[in-house]
Amino acid sequence: MRGGSGSEEDSGVAACAGLQPREWLTSAGEALEAFTRHHAPSQAELFLAAERRLSFEYDAGTARSIVNQGETLDAMARVSWDARQGMLTAPVGEAGALPLLLERTARQATSGRASPLPALPAQSDSPSVSNPPPLQPERAARRMKHFIETAVPPGSVVQAALLTQVSTWRALVRANGARRARTEWREELFVRCETPRGAVVDAVAFPETAADDTVIVPLRHRLAEAVDALTGPAESLDRDLPLVLRPAVAAPLAAGLIWLLRGDVAAATPALARAVGRKVFPSVLSVVDDPNRPTGTRRVSMDDEGLSTDTLSLVDAGVLRGFLHASDTASRLGAPLNGRGFRTTLSPPTPEAVNPSLVPGEIAVLPAHYTELVARVETFTTMPRPGTVTLVAGGWEVRDGRRVRRIAPVELELPVLETFRALRGVGTDLTFFPTAEGCGTPTLVFPPLLSGAQGGQTAR
Repeated sequence: MRGGSGSEEDSGVAACAGLQPREWLTSAGEALEAFTRHHAPSQAELFLAAERRLSFEYDAGTARSIVNQGETLDAMARVSWDARQGMLTAPVGEAGALPLLLERTARQATSGRASPLPALPAQSDSPSVSNPPPLQPERAARRMKHFIETAVPPGSVVQAALLTQVSTWRALVRANGARRARTEWREELFVRCETPRGAVVDAVAFPETAADDTVIVPLRHRLAEAVDALTGPAESLDRDLPLVLRPAVAAPLAAGLIWLLRGDVAAATPALARAVGRKVFPSVLSVVDDPNRPTGTRRVSMDDEGLSTDTLSLVDAGVLRGFLHASDTASRLGAPLNGRGFRTTLSPPTPEAVNPSLVPGEIAVLPAHYTELVARVETFTTMPRPGTVTLVAGGWEVRDGRRVRRIAPVELELPVLETFRALRGVGTDLTFFPTAEGCGTPTLVFPPLLSGAQGGQTAR
């Protein structure tokens, strides 16, 4: 990786690790053709990933920002025969490294039958060969300045603020001549604010065409409400009241549900896998993964296995419709492919959502009295045990529609399936959170769930 510091005037790296996409696609095809002539594998592919990354970090102590940016180019080879398979990843600096990577993969192949590579649908257009979009340090600096000047709640301390830009180009090349390529751009702002009762961490994603205030103003409102809820006199909660989780608090729970709807989790949980087609949840719950939602955190038209990422219904009015699948998990469960196979650090494709969300509903009437949790206090992990979400949150006791007293942060330990089976209502205020795996959720309403919760001031 090549990286370094920059200034607000930097225009971004001009090329990504020397990448010329059309030449790399051609070189990958030639390398695979030569390899298959000499080794005759049953299947072979190369996966190329070029990435530009910029981080713009605000230092509260000096009120200045530090810019770092870098670029990488990596390749993964996957080859198999009837009784052997091999997979290897390596950074590459020139096209001549691709034949060597294939040879090394063949030498390191071990016994075992590989899952068949998914068939790719016919494609009339040539794959995209444009470079990853250039980094934009000037825009990052402007947005960070705008956030610091307008969105930091009075009386709070910003311990850290980080704006990242990640630009990627990914390409899949098969020995049979099939080629797929895509680019992706992500820009996100993370912030950590200190309050008298602990730190609050929040984040937003900037769609490519969004105006700054369209994204920053909602973050400003959430931070202000969190600081207000966590500052001032507070009392223990009434455990007999229904529970209303506003989006910032509901997000880890929603992310836990999306995790349960991954094909690899279902494959390891036979009872869950057998529940497809059954009504598992209340009718108020629907879950979709919609890559085209304009307020989502990502824009991806194709997964890393070359398949289209069409809108996917996971839960429909309480009925479990299916799971997120890579080709491996789809094969294991006998399910259709749905374009959710993504590679993390160029590992084999695993199931991953794109823009998952709980579908907004309409809460006709909130309970007369309830506990409203609006601020999540930072914790080191939200799922210390699989299937159980732990979070610490503060807010208000509401009587007849009025906030009457603050509630000191309470620790919630919520088994995901059982908690969502008790869901009573879903709001209209859908919000996406990069801090919760990009998951989106509206307000969620539950019956009293806190019989096992630990109330009172959280130790810090």
